[in-house]
Amino acid sequence: MADPFIDQIAEDAMKALRGDDPVEAARLLSGMLERNPERIDLIHALAVTELRMGEAESAHALTLEGERIAELRRDAVAATVMPQLMLVRAAACEDRYDPAGAEVAFQTLLDREAFNPRGRSGLAHLFLAWGRLEEADEELEGYLADGADEQQYIEAQQSLLDAVRKAVREDVHPREWLRAHRGAYCEMFDHYAGQMSAKGWIAEAARMVRTDAGDVVNSIPEGARPYAAVRVDLVDPQTGQGGRVGDQPMVVALEGHEALSQAPVVIAWPARDHPFGVFVSTQCPWNHLRVTVRFASDADRDALIDSLDPVIGDWYTAGVEGDFGSSEAGRFHEIDDPMPAGEDSLVYHVDMGRAETRSIDDLLRRLRVLHGQRPIRSVLFGRGFAP
Repeated sequence: MADPFIDQIAEDAMKALRGDDPVEAARLLSGMLERNPERIDLIHALAVTELRMGEAESAHALTLEGERIAELRRDAVAATVMPQLMLVRAAACEDRYDPAGAEVAFQTLLDREAFNPRGRSGLAHLFLAWGRLEEADEELEGYLADGADEQQYIEAQQSLLDAVRKAVREDVHPREWLRAHRGAYCEMFDHYAGQMSAKGWIAEAARMVRTDAGDVVNSIPEGARPYAAVRVDLVDPQTGQGGRVGDQPMVVALEGHEALSQAPVVIAWPARDHPFGVFVSTQCPWNHLRVTVRFASDADRDALIDSLDPVIGDWYTAGVEGDFGSSEAGRFHEIDDPMPAGEDSLVYHVDMGRAETRSIDDLLRRLRVLHGQRPIRSVLFGRGFAP
């Protein structure tokens, strides 16, 4: 029997979520679950909320518990909520950089409901972001043949499928997406830098600090890697006030392939060029470039960092000092700490500034040397999952 008190709090939680207050929504939902731990609708709502807050591990655990309860109940509510839980589980796996887990979640859903449009399209998009284009093509073709979704979504997926097939047919080199993202970002950067230089502002200035010995050195953010020097996009030398060109990762479209900017599609570099797989995503924002290195075997995270970090550090230092630009411009600006991505991969995010795309070739050259010591399976530039 329904609990009016719980239902009222549930409504309050949904209001908080709609009002963009997921923290309050999570608090209310957690309290309700303490009173009613078997309410899978509340479990689903909390999992969605946790996922929205970036708590993928918690969301994943909640979906597994909800699915366990639903399997035991096997009633109408369970039948309704179970597919939703599986979709959230797949999304949580993707956020945890576990594409294999996401594939299992989607496949489990489709084993239960073969024509579920969210499951079919979700699996197709996972394959696209994982570089498995032939399987993505098959799933999208099946989704379109099912015709089980709203017309606007069917048309969007048809457009995406046509665009993927066109890129494959024309054999577009993945370097073109890197060039497009760099070109668009640099055009915007140059525009604002030109405006602010008239006011005396300086572009790409290094953030420096004076040591006790009186030397002026790069200022490294507290807790960051020792090589993680920072260059400020724009700075007023009179006040030290800094400004950023673009406060969000800048995703752009490649001319003639505009639909591929709407979702990450991972495209392979010609295999003959490198001893390991190299891939580029159609979403590879130059001001927040994701670099994923996947090794050929699992290893302790610290061991992977010990192997890769010196290589990334030397490359980043070269970029900060202008090796991929000029004495006046074209230097790296910022780099995040390495993050694990599954058991065999590490991810770095780099603000490439106005550095030239030959910086990518330089990194691949360095990684070829590392490959001889610790074999690399694949490298991915941009959003998605390294195949």
